[in-house]
Amino acid sequence: MQVQVPDGGAESSSSDAVPLLITDLSAIPAEPADDILFRHKAGLIKSARLVWEHREIIHSLAERDFRAQYKQTALGFLWAVLTPVATLLVLVLVFSRIHSIHTQGVPYALYAFVGILCWSFFATALAQGGTSLLNNKALLSKTQFPRECFPLESMVVNGVNTTFSVVPLALLFVFFGRAPTIATLWVPLFVLIEIVFATGVTLGVAGLIIQARDLTMVLPLVISLGIFLTPVIWPFTLIPTHFHVAGGHLVTGGHLVRGVAEGHHWIGGIYVNLQVVYGFINPIGPVISSVRETMLLGHAPSWPPLIAAAVGSILYLIFGYKLFKRFEVEFADIA
Repeated sequence: MQVQVPDGGAESSSSDAVPLLITDLSAIPAEPADDILFRHKAGLIKSARLVWEHREIIHSLAERDFRAQYKQTALGFLWAVLTPVATLLVLVLVFSRIHSIHTQGVPYALYAFVGILCWSFFATALAQGGTSLLNNKALLSKTQFPRECFPLESMVVNGVNTTFSVVPLALLFVFFGRAPTIATLWVPLFVLIEIVFATGVTLGVAGLIIQARDLTMVLPLVISLGIFLTPVIWPFTLIPTHFHVAGGHLVTGGHLVRGVAEGHHWIGGIYVNLQVVYGFINPIGPVISSVRETMLLGHAPSWPPLIAAAVGSILYLIFGYKLFKRFEVEFADIA
């Protein structure tokens, strides 16, 4: 038997020939064996370090989007200021005459604008960061840097816009003849809690939207309703700190109202601080309330809801980041 060898092209006997392997195509399995399936395991700490090493990319992408956001607009950067001011005007016209909203002596415009600033950062970061992977799908399939850079750079852009919005807040202080109190020094802590919460939710939503495109339609609706479920236009104190859950007994006519025994209340049983529960589920609530208490009223922050908000924010970040990394391997294929 004579075969062709690769080194000289000469013919030789079968004893000196290079063995030729013939593969039976029908023997090739349709899928790899279960024990060799690829499983994407990305440690969060290692991934976070990798993102930090690529922070210059986040800066470059944020600069690109910030310039493109106001390119060829007549007012330019002023839109970053006019958008929250327009929201404030609407809220003042609609809600300023509602007497059930107690602002503790603070002018409603100033009271509401603080809430608007906190909410607008979160809402805009979620709206733009949640769809950032879809908006950058051309880069997504051609680059090798961490995919977290896209949602994070959207948050950086919105952080800059929110910083510009501090200018009308300062003008409101001047207009009403007020000044931030010394307790305003607590505000950076509240901002940090909000950033952690916003980062976790934005990363989780960004990963989910690639898998379920219907979320792109649902997300604006959720954000629109969220402003009413968050203490932006109403005070956080409307949420009770002592809510009866079970046990005890109900007493009617337990207190006097204008000399008449009215009302009812529970004696004994189990009570729950709903402000703490709410703060854990929606950390933006205690953040807005704490900024108002410190900056506008000069009070110390209410720590139980704020601690619950901090714990909740950390859990949101861990869960959202895990969700993002879970779907990361499919981003380029699906987007």
